[in-house]
Amino acid sequence: MNKIFLGVLFLVFFGLKNSVSGQKVNFHKNQEIAFTEVLKIAENENKLIFMDVYTTWCGPCKLMDKTTFADSTVGKVFNEKFINFKVNGEDAEGVSIVKKYRINAYPTFIFLDPKGELVNRLEGVFPSKQLIEESEYTMKLWKESK
Repeated sequence: MNKIFLGVLFLVFFGLKNSVSGQKVNFHKNQEIAFTEVLKIAENENKLIFMDVYTTWCGPCKLMDKTTFADSTVGKVFNEKFINFKVNGEDAEGVSIVKKYRINAYPTFIFLDPKGELVNRLEGVFPSKQLIEESEYTMKLWKESK
């Protein structure tokens, strides 16, 4: 009986710990908010936009969602420093974004300034540490361009 109680206590403790500290990247989604609104938010907060352009059938896109974007360290960095926007490249607004930014691979990640100008572009799967390093490099590029 004590072993069962300790096992349940262990699961509850670690479950609560992970739910509190397990912050993932919070994305605005193009099905819920227009790109023009995301630009306004970025301008008001003076932040870059991190855009994840994906498709529903893309295996590497799903992998990024399950791993890198679910990483609490990535969540903390990206939620604090960027306006995160997830765009399905095959729906109405997504198709126009794909054309505008010449997306031809999935996943593609683009960093945009608040005016919608491209600052940096990445394609493929990125482990957490590498994505954070790329985001820091992008922030440096943006600050130098001002």
